[in-house]
Amino acid sequence: MKPNRQEKEQSEYRLPTNVKPTHYDLTFKTDLKKATFEGVVIIAYGDSDSRSLASLEVKKDTSTITLNVSRLELTNATILSEEGEKPVAVVQTDEAQERVTYKLDEKLPSGSQTKLKIYFSGKLGGNMMGYLRGSWEYEGRTEYYALTQFQPTAARSAFPCWDEPLLKATFTITMISRADTVSLSNMPALSEQPILEGLDAETWKITKFDTTPPMSTYIVALANGPFKFLEKSVVMPLSRKTIPLRIYTSPAKVSQAEFVLGVTASVLPLYERILGVEYPLPKLDTVAGNIVDGAMENWGLIIGRSAAFLLDTDNADLLAKKRVASTQSHEIAHLWFGDITTMEWWNYLYLNEGMLTPPRIIDRFLVFTRNGALIRQRLPPPEGQTGVTSA
Repeated sequence: MKPNRQEKEQSEYRLPTNVKPTHYDLTFKTDLKKATFEGVVIIAYGDSDSRSLASLEVKKDTSTITLNVSRLELTNATILSEEGEKPVAVVQTDEAQERVTYKLDEKLPSGSQTKLKIYFSGKLGGNMMGYLRGSWEYEGRTEYYALTQFQPTAARSAFPCWDEPLLKATFTITMISRADTVSLSNMPALSEQPILEGLDAETWKITKFDTTPPMSTYIVALANGPFKFLEKSVVMPLSRKTIPLRIYTSPAKVSQAEFVLGVTASVLPLYERILGVEYPLPKLDTVAGNIVDGAMENWGLIIGRSAAFLLDTDNADLLAKKRVASTQSHEIAHLWFGDITTMEWWNYLYLNEGMLTPPRIIDRFLVFTRNGALIRQRLPPPEGQTGVTSA
């Protein structure tokens, strides 16, 4: 009997279902000067309520584990159990499908407990996909920074993972970076401490971030560089929580972030009130750089091109202000449509984007004031009157 279309898609384009990740423990070391990064990911089966465990749920008896990898150098890999650590070997690498398969010495029974640890390294890219390095000129010197762009399937080029939107998991991220840089991720930093590493005695620091809610790999986000920021906070209408908002960019352009910061402060609480669903994260940052295309709705850390977010309010015309406000409004809407509620597979992307195009959510708002940005709900006009449909 020939396999049906769904079975064929599963075998050719989807990962095996013998294991399912529920938590990643990720550590990245970013070297902006050398344009490299390295790290370790731990994935295992454990108590889903314990954020200290990296979790991989064994759904079926298996002696192999297959996951996504692209453009990474993999070194040591081990299975951790009560008996200790045992090395595992790569038995198959499929560059076309961007997969790697590890062979286990002993079969893992369904429901068993184990941990898979993988060391990896890679180069910071410049092709607008993956973990990227850019630069700017400031006060006569060249400064480097790094940003991520993972949608749709580039998270696998930054760390080994189950890079499918349906396979949500929680993430605990640690970043090691040079002490004179800023490190950012989806969640707030819990701690940051200096460390001393290397024969040249350069100063580094380690930043540990809070654990995320369950989310898809494509909205995991990292940023590292000599950023400066503007900030303000908003009180959310449902939760009554105070959410800090920051816009990060180069020191030379940080003054141009005031307008988009105002948009963010207006839009975030408005979406919560209209949609009736609390914004679940404790902060929202936005980073503007020139090594990504457009903008990306990473949960808690929106990343986009400088032209999408920054403008000189004294010289920008109304069209430029509307463009920035529309872009940020769109990305913030994705924090609900796409981040909280996510498509099962990429052929359903129209559901993710379609909710945010006219005559859906975005079309319900007008973007425009003389002195800043205000997003207002567009209500139907009273009978006999004409509704205003443009700013």
